[in-house]
Amino acid sequence: MTIDPHAGEPIETAGAPAAAAEAAVVLLHGRGDSPAGILRLVDEVYHHGVCYVAPAAAGRVWYPGGFTDPVDERRSAYLESAFGQVAAALSIAREAGVDREQTVLAGFSQGAAVAAEFATRRPARYGGLAVLAGGLLGQTATLTAREGTLDGSPASCGVGHEDPHVSPAHVEATGELLDAMGATVTVETYPELGHAIGDGEVAALDQLVAAVAGEGSPGPRR
Repeated sequence: MTIDPHAGEPIETAGAPAAAAEAAVVLLHGRGDSPAGILRLVDEVYHHGVCYVAPAAAGRVWYPGGFTDPVDERRSAYLESAFGQVAAALSIAREAGVDREQTVLAGFSQGAAVAAEFATRRPARYGGLAVLAGGLLGQTATLTAREGTLDGSPASCGVGHEDPHVSPAHVEATGELLDAMGATVTVETYPELGHAIGDGEVAALDQLVAAVAGEGSPGPRR
């Protein structure tokens, strides 16, 4: 039986209407959150002409298990279903005339894992990738580059030093894999920050959004 738990879940939008959109941000919420919750970030990273698109996970959970658990058949099925939601969000941006090069993929916690997994399994030139308090799935030591190139996509990976769910070493390994696939990567560990989106991560995401909005350039190469 095919597992597709996220099929038909809603997708919410904020910011510029389709007729005025010149850039887009796909925002993926964490475990236990919702599109409405992650869209609160828009207040911090709002830019004129940017459409913010937030898909929902069924039951507010994108996949079972933790970051370093093996990606078995069941987890893979949940991921593929999550990718369907990301693809639907990208389609909303594309229908508004915004291509992937002007679209930032951003996620927190489980949403960060989905964003990173989507980008590396469907590599292309994205407007940006923000991996907030999360990373690729699987054992840290087994993370290896995948086929294809991210073609210079700017990527920001951030994690709190006190995060109980994902380690700085795992986020660093995620950044190294993204770099090996051709992304321009910045990795930051924030002291005294737990499993949360801190000011530094907000600033890094804002910089990515500003760049696709034509108001700045992404940060320095890692």
